Amino acid sequence: MRPTLSIIIPVYKVELYLHECISSILNQAFTDFELILIDDGSPDNSGKICDEYALNDKRIIVIHQKNNGVSSARNEGLDRATGSYITFVDSDDTIEKDTYFYNMEILLKDKSIDVLEYPYQKVYNKKTELVTDPTKHIYGCVDIFLYWTLRSKKAPVLWNKIYKKNIFKNVRFPYGKVYEDFYALPEIAENTSHLYISNKGGYFYLIRNDSLSNGSDPFKREQSLKKQLDNYDAWLKVNDKIKHYNAYSKERILSYYRFSSAFICTAIDYPNINLSRYEKRVEKFNFNLLQILTSKLNNKEKFKLMLINIIGIKWLIVLYKYLKKRQHRIKPN
Repeated sequence: MRPTLSIIIPVYKVELYLHECISSILNQAFTDFELILIDDGSPDNSGKICDEYALNDKRIIVIHQKNNGVSSARNEGLDRATGSYITFVDSDDTIEKDTYFYNMEILLKDKSIDVLEYPYQKVYNKKTELVTDPTKHIYGCVDIFLYWTLRSKKAPVLWNKIYKKNIFKNVRFPYGKVYEDFYALPEIAENTSHLYISNKGGYFYLIRNDSLSNGSDPFKREQSLKKQLDNYDAWLKVNDKIKHYNAYSKERILSYYRFSSAFICTAIDYPNINLSRYEKRVEKFNFNLLQILTSKLNNKEKFKLMLINIIGIKWLIVLYKYLKKRQHRIKPN
């Protein structure tokens, strides 16, 4: 008999966190699920831990594969999933007790809901920060897309949601990208007609010290740069989708501002990196003065965006670099 819910977890180098993650799922009051653990060629004991859990619980399916990245692992999970609904969990995170019980009850009562989203908490140095939005129904792929990318307090993440399986009928995650869920978001939104924002349960998102970028480590700086460039590619895709909808100029401006601000910071931090392909794309997003003044940006952000429009992002980067050098020169010893 097929389970109602498929839970997909990519696993890689998480032996210190995996027990707590899996236990938080097995302790849920909702039991009609399959737990798909994809060992992505993990060099530590993570794969062995997965196998040990599978021996004691028939709901657990373990897949071992060569290290191909989180996108490959999630795609493999999607290909193997048999549940009517699908959700994702990262292997160093945990789920609040009874999250699936309360939220699956909502989904099974209202079959028109395509995706249910629930609150999450950031966990860092044993401190937590709740991220949530008021309960509501959102209809139509355009408004759902804009909610996920620009209107919500929550980050555009994959793991605090439960999806109907058919949402992923023609959606897979791109290989080799850091922001793989952000890349897939426009396609996921296209397949979603009814989103429900729930206040039940919660997802604990662990921010790990060993996963943060470290400027003194060249390898980690390289990883950090790739992460930023992947983020830009994803935001350009989002901007293209907003432009395609040919509406919501305020959202377009907000999206453009977020991208351009992050882009300027990267250009300053990595002066030897060729970012011309991004500069050309950024220059295409031009707004008139009235659009900027009536946007959702604060006064400082509006001024910055007007500068970008007047002198261009390339020259604004040159100006920022000059001011940064000048600031270093006049610093007292």
